[in-house]
Amino acid sequence: MLAVDGLQAPSVRIRSLATVLPGERVHAVGNPLGFGLAVTSGLVSHFPTVDGERLILSSAAQSPGSSGGGLFDAEGRLVGLTTSVFSAGQNLNLALPADWINELADRSVAPPPPSDVPAAEPQWIADAVALGAAARWVELESHARRWISAQPTSARAHQELARATVRLGRPKDAEPALREALRLDEHSAESWRVLAITLYETGRHAEAEQALARAEALQPGDASVAAARAHWLLKADDARAALSNIERALAFDPFSYGYWNLLGSIRRALGDSDAAQRAFQTALDLNQNSEEARNALARLLAEAGRADEAHRALATGRGDARTDAPTWLALGITDYNRQRYAAAEDAFRKAVAADPGFAEGWEKLGMTLARTLRDDELATVLERALELDPTLFEARLERAALRARRGNAAGAVADARHLTELAPDEPRAWRTLAIHSITAQDLRAAATAYRRVDALGKAGVEDLADLGDLLGRLGDRSEALEAFERAERMDPRHSRMLANLAGFHGRNGDLDKSLAYLDRALASDPRNANALSSKAYILLLRGQPAAAVSILEQAVLYDPKLANAWINLGHAHLRNRDVGRAIPALEKALALAPQALDAQLYLAQAYLGIRDAAKARAYAETILARQPELPVALGIATLANLMTGDSQRAALAFARLRTKDPKTASNIRAQAVAAGLPGATALPSP
Repeated sequence: MLAVDGLQAPSVRIRSLATVLPGERVHAVGNPLGFGLAVTSGLVSHFPTVDGERLILSSAAQSPGSSGGGLFDAEGRLVGLTTSVFSAGQNLNLALPADWINELADRSVAPPPPSDVPAAEPQWIADAVALGAAARWVELESHARRWISAQPTSARAHQELARATVRLGRPKDAEPALREALRLDEHSAESWRVLAITLYETGRHAEAEQALARAEALQPGDASVAAARAHWLLKADDARAALSNIERALAFDPFSYGYWNLLGSIRRALGDSDAAQRAFQTALDLNQNSEEARNALARLLAEAGRADEAHRALATGRGDARTDAPTWLALGITDYNRQRYAAAEDAFRKAVAADPGFAEGWEKLGMTLARTLRDDELATVLERALELDPTLFEARLERAALRARRGNAAGAVADARHLTELAPDEPRAWRTLAIHSITAQDLRAAATAYRRVDALGKAGVEDLADLGDLLGRLGDRSEALEAFERAERMDPRHSRMLANLAGFHGRNGDLDKSLAYLDRALASDPRNANALSSKAYILLLRGQPAAAVSILEQAVLYDPKLANAWINLGHAHLRNRDVGRAIPALEKALALAPQALDAQLYLAQAYLGIRDAAKARAYAETILARQPELPVALGIATLANLMTGDSQRAALAFARLRTKDPKTASNIRAQAVAAGLPGATALPSP
């Protein structure tokens, strides 16, 4: 029975069949043929018995769509429910007695149980092909296992399981499935081919070749067999043989973008960059979603120095997340070599984002940070690179330089020595060791390192010039001159070599020859700050401080980070009695070279000259901590302590001076007495 919520109309009155007589007028209400509500009229004809039940036969017309409608008498009482047309006669229509509505509970029949219709058989092959094409290997493995459970004798099901496990990096799991597939169908070329790949991946190359030969014998025109062999030959470094096989595969199937990718890799291995680019471009034309082709093409363009084209190639893809770390590295290196450091940094950062364990990406990012003078982040990046791969040459080279900049000379030397162990035949390693050994004041180790560069046959003018300078400082004059002579033969106008030669002759007392070499150095390079500083120093020695100041002001202008030039400038100002200008120059020198003893000494003298005894004493004590018996520092300490009224400390310093250098001690006492310093007369006479 139907029930309608909220319907307020009264229910229809039902008339019993027993009261209905033949010949009464009745009206049928229905929806014939779906045209909408319709009413037809007729007479009750008869009450036929069908299956033991009395029905109503009337002439009230009915059509398909009217079934279930009402058959009413003249007073609107429901007489019956229209049900069908009596096909044996004309205009004879059947209706069920309305009495049955009240008898429905007794007449109802339980519905039959639902039939157990089996589910449709999955499209095993089509679904497997689709999953493989989408590279959804985990889902393909699950699909194949369900397939085997449903159809255990399906060779194709076992074959698809093997294909999925191979792609998931589990070739050992694939072999049993393939063996079963071949037991079920030994003539399956595809099973033999996948078995060949599986055997190859597990290192059984001879068996793999036999299996591939079986596949080829069963299906001689199979492009995938030729492609598999091409791949193996490429891995075996036989790119020439690989080329003929991949060309055969493309002859069978020229529309496989994967084969064009392999052709590109082979052409690249053969050194034919242009042909490789064309192959990868064809792969992209066939499949715009091939990230392998896009990355390979971008790398080739980057390596060819065409960074802009490489960036455009990547821009046509589906975003940075699809670009692999080696591709970003190649792009970054190209931009780095073009000194486009911002673009290079961006590429290197994307490389390590794509693969956080990519040591070379961290190394190259560090090199970029070093060029842009960002030492704080550089330290972290280099540590990460060397943590991932301690053998990275450039990362260790940059860390040695960073440690030197931060005053860690010992750490810089340690890194440099590691470089010589990593690459004993690499001259840059030995040069780095020489440079940092000089900073660590280990001149003998530096000379040994430069000798190693020379022994490798890689010594240039600068190497020989620095070796000559070191040997001269170590007292080996003959070997030093030999190194200088070789350097001069290589390039007689080399400014640094000439400046080093000038220093050599100056240290040996030949100021005229030293000055001649400095003039030659400056003729070659007028902006050579080292040569300018050395020339000014000679002028100082010759009593020309004003001329020295003029030259030194040029030197610090050309190279503001040259500590030696600032020291000499401060010294020249002191000789000119211009303490006000001497102190800033010397403070700048100490900022650049905190351990510079001569800068500390000149500053102690300068502060003593302006009677700033506290600062003079502080610098003197710093010097004495390193050289406890230095007479000039002991003299300054004596005078500064007298100025501050600390006669006890003055007496101690004076006693040490008197023991070390009585003549200097006598002069210091005389100065103190002449200046009227308290406690001066209490100092014992030498």
